[in-house]
Amino acid sequence: MRQSSSFTAGLLSIVSLASLTQAELGKIQWKGLCDPTNATGPMICGTLDVPLDYTDSESNKTLTLDIAKWPATKTPAAEPIFFNFGGPGVSSFEGLGLYGEEFQTILGGHNDLISFNPRGVGNTIPFSCYSNDSSRELASLQAPQDGRASNTARAEIWAQGTNYAQACYAQNGENGSLIGTSFAARDTIQVLDALRGKDALLNYWGISYGTTVGAVMAAMFPERMGYLALDGVDNPTEYMSGFNAQAVVDVDAVLKGFCSGCFDAPDLCPLAKIYSSAANLEAAIYVMLDELKFNPIPIPSIGGIVTYSDIKATIYEALYAPSSWPLTSELIYNVLVRNATVLGSSEVYSTIKSYGLSASLTSSSKEVGTGIRCSDRAQSASMSDVLPYSKARAALSRIASDGANGDMRCAQWNKKMYAKERYTGDFDIKTPHPVLVLSNTYDPSTPLAAAKNLSATMEGSVLLEQNGYGHTTLSVPSLCTAKVVRAFFSNGTLPAEGTICQVDVPLFTNLTYSDVWPKNFKRGVESGDDARLLKALMSIPGKMSRRRLW
Repeated sequence: MRQSSSFTAGLLSIVSLASLTQAELGKIQWKGLCDPTNATGPMICGTLDVPLDYTDSESNKTLTLDIAKWPATKTPAAEPIFFNFGGPGVSSFEGLGLYGEEFQTILGGHNDLISFNPRGVGNTIPFSCYSNDSSRELASLQAPQDGRASNTARAEIWAQGTNYAQACYAQNGENGSLIGTSFAARDTIQVLDALRGKDALLNYWGISYGTTVGAVMAAMFPERMGYLALDGVDNPTEYMSGFNAQAVVDVDAVLKGFCSGCFDAPDLCPLAKIYSSAANLEAAIYVMLDELKFNPIPIPSIGGIVTYSDIKATIYEALYAPSSWPLTSELIYNVLVRNATVLGSSEVYSTIKSYGLSASLTSSSKEVGTGIRCSDRAQSASMSDVLPYSKARAALSRIASDGANGDMRCAQWNKKMYAKERYTGDFDIKTPHPVLVLSNTYDPSTPLAAAKNLSATMEGSVLLEQNGYGHTTLSVPSLCTAKVVRAFFSNGTLPAEGTICQVDVPLFTNLTYSDVWPKNFKRGVESGDDARLLKALMSIPGKMSRRRLW
């Protein structure tokens, strides 16, 4: 068992620093432990200067990347593995600090885990559209979150998008053109060069939007790809073309899974006590949402209201993480009975508003994601141009947003913030090692169809399907999947074509690791290592349900 004392953390950092290559010592400035109080474990922080603008060969301007490393815990040391936690615009320091210990357990402990904050995040060309939270909140109140909230909602969203795009340009200027996906791909190769030299191959685990960065890297630098695992495919072709309706194709199927899981575990789901079947519950949820359009719930104690957009967006967000489903069922129950006391409590009300406010303008981190997507999209459009896409997305899912917020903002993006480099080729790619593509059967954001599409274009790649619900295979524990991933990063071993891994806990559960191991585990556990793996796998969804990162 790995000790967690500060002495051990310090020893790990010394060992890791002593093993650095000359190239790394010459380029990456390692600062030591990211948090000396050990709040982020043994994670080491450093910086690396890279070109500010890869399209300007005459410029000597540089940008400083903030880099993080979770050191290997075992010897012999293997090649490092890079992580991109998605978003776009997610803090990699937050992701690696939150999940680093679990990822080391999954991978076996022999690799340094590397990540860096992408452009737009933290100190790396920070991107924000408002100077303070008051301005941000005021902007969020000008339009609903979903274009189906009323018959005027899309027009309001378009007008708000005008203001939003202008605010982003006013705050960021032409720096907005320096934060796109192609530059993120080039930054990753720069960090690899500094760590291992210009002949090194990249080992990379991309999650959600991180799969788009991975696919673009593989297309731009196919000869530099080592072992690439792409988990939860954010269809790169649709992403780069600008409108990704396919993203929501399985959302309603995930809601069906929520309803079925409720009736499989009635003690954890109060909704099972008031409906006769999963189908009746599903129908009741849609009726509830429609009623909220015309009859929102007043919260007199705080002068607030709970709206259609609030609850719809909150349910959609909850579909990402089945570990949150018992609490979500309680929320839906309290909406159905219109319990203003529970819904008006500070924690509940702030949570649902954080999802329901238009554009999810609840923090500057949300704006980074918009900035990257709109800069990558680089397409001006009129409202009439965008409406067919909103309607097409609405036709694919009743529970997901119609996408009008994002599409209408990007349609009005200032051209001076279009990404200076955009990959516009295809993804018919051959890499030195075949790629491992992973997907849940039912994912509310990155559907199995997207994974199949990408795998079909990447020569020799294999798709591993995990028979589960939620966003990315990490949202629900599966020893089968974890062992495939470890074998892949250990020696490039790929699963057989058509392999489907089963999950190891129910959809609705309040089981902890100690509850599951060993008496309630679905299948036999072969070793103590399996037990450690299961513990790590159960820890990740628990953290996701409290603080979703990707």
